Amino acid sequence: MRVDLTNVVREYHTGGHRVRALDGLTLQINGGEFTSVVGPSGAGKSTLLQLLGALDSPDSGSIQFNGTEIGTMTDEEQSTFRRHQVGFIFQFFNLLPTLTAWENVALPMLLDGKKLRHVRPDAVHLLSLVGLGNRIDHRPAELSGGQMQRVAVARALMMNPPLILADEPTGNLDSATGTAIMELLHHVARDDGTDRAVVMVTHNLEAASRTDRVITVQDGAVTSDVVPIPAPVGGRHSAGVRDQPTEIIPTVCHGEFTSHLLVADPPRRGGRHSARRS
Repeated sequence: MRVDLTNVVREYHTGGHRVRALDGLTLQINGGEFTSVVGPSGAGKSTLLQLLGALDSPDSGSIQFNGTEIGTMTDEEQSTFRRHQVGFIFQFFNLLPTLTAWENVALPMLLDGKKLRHVRPDAVHLLSLVGLGNRIDHRPAELSGGQMQRVAVARALMMNPPLILADEPTGNLDSATGTAIMELLHHVARDDGTDRAVVMVTHNLEAASRTDRVITVQDGAVTSDVVPIPAPVGGRHSAGVRDQPTEIIPTVCHGEFTSHLLVADPPRRGGRHSARRS
């Protein structure tokens, strides 16, 4: 799976002013990766997510999904694309309160014209995969925040889409529950045998540092694209970690513009695989 955005421009007109949310953005999203998108408010993160999910169209530029242009699709074509190719996860879960957990998970199939009784086994199976096999008949009001987000993850997987878009999926959760959701999203991206990509917009630096790739967007353009490497906390692998090349990732934390230090492409040091081996 691969999405290529090339020179993408998206402008909005509000209050008599023209706002360029994306300004010639060029980016590639790859299958099998869990990518986070960070940056200050108004940087273009949400606009990027909407374009990736065919919820909006660019004013100019190209957005290709596996070689197919999605930016110029008709409304009907975009609707079909969203239903079959994209799964959405939201900060506030967006579950229907009158439906049980399995019925919420089955909803995308129902919108695709399938019968409820035919899709129940798949919905129950997905709930089991996210650790809610014993909560299939519970309604959202009977679930914790973390459990509701797990239902949302299962729902996003119902159509087996190659692209998952997550908008602040840990923003309404405590840190421990958020960590569990991050581990689940890692599994969704890499460990279930698919070539699926997960793209997450977040203001949470700690959550972003746990992803495979961190993309910073500012003023509608990509300003940084790095692979975070967790620093060892002592032991024989910690030596020299401060000497590795780094890159500063600007983002927002608690409403303030700040930065986060990430290690990018560290050189090998010592051992038979070292570049210095003679």
